[in-house]
Amino acid sequence: MHVLHLTTEFPWPATSGGSVRTFSQLRILASLPEVETLTVLSVAEKPVTEAERRTFAAAIPKLRVLPPVFHPVHLFDFKRFVPRVVVLRALRGVPYLAGKWDSRALRKVLRRELSGSAVDVVYIDHLGMARYLDDIQSERPACRIVLDQHNVESEFFKQFADRKTGLKKLVASDEYRASVRFEQAALEAAHAVVAISTEDAKHFDALAGIHAHVVPMVLPFERKPRPRTERPNLCYVGNLRWHPNVAGLDWFCRDVWPKIRARVPEATFEIAGIGLDTDASGAPRVPDAWKVHGVTTVGFMEDLEPLYQRSLAMLAPVFGGSGVRVKMLEGFRAGMPVVTTPDGAFGLPLTDGNEALVAGDPDGFADRVARLVNDEPLRQRVREGGYAYLEQHHSLGTAQGVMRKVLGIGV
Repeated sequence: MHVLHLTTEFPWPATSGGSVRTFSQLRILASLPEVETLTVLSVAEKPVTEAERRTFAAAIPKLRVLPPVFHPVHLFDFKRFVPRVVVLRALRGVPYLAGKWDSRALRKVLRRELSGSAVDVVYIDHLGMARYLDDIQSERPACRIVLDQHNVESEFFKQFADRKTGLKKLVASDEYRASVRFEQAALEAAHAVVAISTEDAKHFDALAGIHAHVVPMVLPFERKPRPRTERPNLCYVGNLRWHPNVAGLDWFCRDVWPKIRARVPEATFEIAGIGLDTDASGAPRVPDAWKVHGVTTVGFMEDLEPLYQRSLAMLAPVFGGSGVRVKMLEGFRAGMPVVTTPDGAFGLPLTDGNEALVAGDPDGFADRVARLVNDEPLRQRVREGGYAYLEQHHSLGTAQGVMRKVLGIGV
């Protein structure tokens, strides 16, 4: 079996939730003996070197990495691409979530690959790449099409519309309806759909009457002792321009952090992750809401282990979104006790006090952080709960069994 994997970003190095999940799915695909070759075609807004492609290919058996096609991942950082998206929306009814990924250059490379190479399965990673369904069906009408949904994408537009008023709300609501129509059509066109959680799978069933397969991420880990640090430092890791993360951090710094400092005056908090713009010196441009005493924004870190080593716990305040918060799973893998909001725990069958501590109000969140800081046995219990969760729900064997069904192997 020959698989062509079409994705919205070059997933190496895997430094964001989306790329971590993509990398995991590629590892699962490559681990199946029935898969002979696995080819990745992606876009990138920054140059990718030949050395980076070779390193990525070497990290996963059977992997062939095509040169990424230049295309903006963050559309409004490349404003010359905006008019094309506007025209597609106005004249053809293509919603933003699909139009932003429309690329003549990518279409040309995709069609060439489909016509010139053996392809049995096209694995569409992220809903936006379903923009190319017509091209895939035209070039390879007999191939199997898999749609891997990292989130319920239309739900983001509903949440966005709910936050607006007046004319902006009308426009946003219309965009939400267009995104629902596109998502439904894509779900119905795919031979198999992959969801990141059972909650998302239920949503896809309600939307299009399809059964989605939940393929768990596989996150290999080794148990690491986390001794008490010299001071109660706490950390955050995530995409710092994704709205549910930004909204969560704004809430945390404004409403929760003062309560934590009242309970633990010596506490400090470090915010790490991708997505922030940088100034001329390379320092991240920090949102004003995060500029509070005791909080430091460090931005992107190539290696997160030093941050984990100097931190007692990882905090994951999240508001909105869908799918599974990969930062939660990464925290479990790193052996970090985690405190999160209900939205941060969404899609994961967690129990407050076992695998993580969960609270949605400022006092509850602050209380749980203070408990972790002052209770070493609690930190150890929650840490072990996270490891146990990964062992039970994210093993390679479980993921392989579901992926075989997705690919139609043995069906």
